[in-house]
Amino acid sequence: MTNTPLGIDVSKATLDVSVTIAGKPLGRTFKNTEAGYSELLGWLVHRKVGLVHAGLEATGRYSLGIALALHAAGHRVSIVNPAQIRDFVRSRLGRNKNDAVDCAHIREYVAMFSPRAWVPPSLALRRLCELQTMRDGFVSGLVEWKNRSGSSAGEPAALALAATTIAHFLAQIETVEAQIKQTIDEDDDLRSKRDLLVSINGVGPTLAAIILAELPGSDVISSSGRAVAYAGLNPRQFQSGSSINHPTRISKIGNAKLRSALFMPAMVAMRHNQAIMALAERLRAGGRLKPKQILIAAMRKLLVLCFGVLKTGKPFNATLAMPG
Repeated sequence: MTNTPLGIDVSKATLDVSVTIAGKPLGRTFKNTEAGYSELLGWLVHRKVGLVHAGLEATGRYSLGIALALHAAGHRVSIVNPAQIRDFVRSRLGRNKNDAVDCAHIREYVAMFSPRAWVPPSLALRRLCELQTMRDGFVSGLVEWKNRSGSSAGEPAALALAATTIAHFLAQIETVEAQIKQTIDEDDDLRSKRDLLVSINGVGPTLAAIILAELPGSDVISSSGRAVAYAGLNPRQFQSGSSINHPTRISKIGNAKLRSALFMPAMVAMRHNQAIMALAERLRAGGRLKPKQILIAAMRKLLVLCFGVLKTGKPFNATLAMPG
């Protein structure tokens, strides 16, 4: 007996699910919390659904909890690149966009293609993801308090409080980054992948750790093109009547954390990475792209290089990365 297809649209706060029972699609929303996972599992039992084949889009840390809960309960779980779901919807001429529709599309994709089963990440990788989540929170707090301090009218007590809070966040960031380094150093797989990533000019320990935490494995991302699409750095064509030559923009449909993390390293790589320097020079010589578009191309190239060293298991070689 095959598992019943179940589509789950994952957001930070909620899980929108879609399943077919007795030929009738049925949807429901659960909280993206431990209590919500238990409620979802109980609902499947109550509805006598049996074992399911759950499909979830790869959404980084947001999808990990429910994926682990379903896997532990004996269900089959597949993590799918959002770009594949998007292409599937386009092939079926689907245009509506909301959570209820999205989870139904994911269910239909699972039923049609039966994607491969997901393998839970190692405990070390789970810990790395949790630490990266903590770091994100501390960095956000630091930025907020620096902005508050900069906009202060100069009242001494307020400035002193802001300075104390900023120092607190700086200390927390330093502590969590030390824990991130230790987590990677103590795990053979993470350490070897980190070393491959930092062999690329422009990639430092911070970006390497983010890529390890945010970029799914080869079971989800099978090509550099899909890695680019996962980060939302793939071009979005704009063609409409007389506007057929409208400048191409990136889709921004993908992992925003990964995309933003590539911004500053790509600027560094444009000055110090031979392959990306050559790309930028060629695009500038073309005279068609604006500086921001060239920077986006550098971000895309840097991610492709990162994917390449992880896939091949070989350190970065600038000569091989140069265009032929």
